[in-house]
Amino acid sequence: MTDRLSLLEDKVERLSSIIESLQARLGALERAGVALPAAQPSEASALDDRSAPVERGPAVERPDLVGVLSLLGRLFIVLGGAFLLRAMTDNGTLPPAAGVGAGLLYAMAWTVAAGRAASARGGWVATFHGLATAIIGFPLIWEATTRFGVLTPAMGAMALTVFVAAMLTVACWRRQHILAWVAAISSMVASIVMIASTSVVVPFALHLIGLGIVTLWIGYQLNWLALRWPVAIVANLVVVGLTTRALAPQPQEPAGVTVAIQLLLVGLYLASIGVRTLVRDRNVIPFEVFQAMASLVVGVGGAVLVLRATGTGAVVLGYSTIVFGVACYAVAFAFIDRRQKRARNVYFYTSLALIFLVTGCVLVMSQADTVVTWLVLAIGAALAWSRAFRLFMLLHAAAYLLAADLAAGVLGYSTAALAGRAPQPWLLPSTGMIAALLTAAAVAWLATTGEAGEPARYARAPRFLILLLGAWVAGGTVVGYLAPLIGGLPAAGVDPGVLATLRTAVLAVSTLILAWAGRRDRFAECGWLVYPLLIGIGLKMISEDFTRSRPATLFVALAVYGAALILAPRLKRPKPAHTSV
Repeated sequence: MTDRLSLLEDKVERLSSIIESLQARLGALERAGVALPAAQPSEASALDDRSAPVERGPAVERPDLVGVLSLLGRLFIVLGGAFLLRAMTDNGTLPPAAGVGAGLLYAMAWTVAAGRAASARGGWVATFHGLATAIIGFPLIWEATTRFGVLTPAMGAMALTVFVAAMLTVACWRRQHILAWVAAISSMVASIVMIASTSVVVPFALHLIGLGIVTLWIGYQLNWLALRWPVAIVANLVVVGLTTRALAPQPQEPAGVTVAIQLLLVGLYLASIGVRTLVRDRNVIPFEVFQAMASLVVGVGGAVLVLRATGTGAVVLGYSTIVFGVACYAVAFAFIDRRQKRARNVYFYTSLALIFLVTGCVLVMSQADTVVTWLVLAIGAALAWSRAFRLFMLLHAAAYLLAADLAAGVLGYSTAALAGRAPQPWLLPSTGMIAALLTAAAVAWLATTGEAGEPARYARAPRFLILLLGAWVAGGTVVGYLAPLIGGLPAAGVDPGVLATLRTAVLAVSTLILAWAGRRDRFAECGWLVYPLLIGIGLKMISEDFTRSRPATLFVALAVYGAALILAPRLKRPKPAHTSV
């Protein structure tokens, strides 16, 4: 309830500031005698970017047929001039370097013309001039790099950067949204084509990462929200390609350079998101969540793969990610949860902290130390939930518990003990399995504390996961200890028929215990497991008991399963309310 009230207060304060701003603008326009157009809904307000200035360019009239034909004619004349320079270069009138330089200056001149046209004659003329720049400049840079050899790949990437920077500057200055799209798409296509032509990735990856950050901030400032999506996706894919080249059997990219670019992708995007959410006091938006997670997978995940393949630098990266994880937790608790009351930011930064800590532990710790650390973190998160009742704490408790069970092999052992083929010889549960079982019991007990209300309602899913993990590990542990005692064979194996009956009995008893516990409000999620377990036991008997058990053991299995079918639904019923007369 506290989260909802704080969020509601934040929204009311935000709406008040927006209304005051609109009133001030309305008064200024009325005093100036300007007719007001009908209000249009702002996409930025829906995405909580209220500080971005909504500025519009000069009024633009849609051109008629004559105007369109005139612009097309002008565009073809411009292209004719470019082909004239190309012909002079081909026949030797101009040296290749001079021809390329003249062509680039010619293309850049139309960028200047686009800026002048936007202020004098409107956006359509500026768009056509910008299109002329793209059609002339970007193919010329490609030819200068691949055919004429005037530019190296690094110089070609730099030329792309200069051209797209000029076009985006004009587009932002004159508020020409279409011109910005022309610049971004042309630059992306040219980068991909030049990567394919030259087999050089690094300079173009840097170019695309920089373009992604620029379009991100353009979206923050001008509300051009869709422009940043394709650029970020292409930058991610190019870094993935760089990673695969570094991981090839014969590496085609230096490991150090690859890791630096991977971390640059992560660092620049997370730094930009941090400035907006912390310094500007804004909630995260869908693009930031998407790109943060994508860059972590592509950047940090790729860096881990490259460093493990080369065997160097993984420890430094691991400790760095642990530090970042602790910092993200500190940011979430100290700067957001207590001061800014940004609920979405809390989940965003704590999710980053979880990813960083898990990655860091894998890189710098042994398997045993990793399991112990995650079990301790699971208990700590569950204890924090029992005190503060914040949902992300319970989610993290379930995540750390699941990670620890997977790393320790606990889930694999339990699955093999309850449903797999009997190993020869039979393996008893390890000490780590007992620790995982005790931790799961402690986490489950802490997770089921709390009062009724919104946090408890949304907490049912992670509670169910924690209880499921605990029940599965408990069942596997019981079977692991009892199987060699009841059905042991001379070769330290287990009789398959006895094992099948033992599994049925353990699952049936577990179902009855869960049904009995589910009658209480605190352990209501235990009741969710009852009917799925009954169905699963029936399917297991058809596939295992009837094919492996002897008549004597099959009798026991059928009796136990029949008793579970009778008693479990009765035990699952809630306790009747006591009434007094």
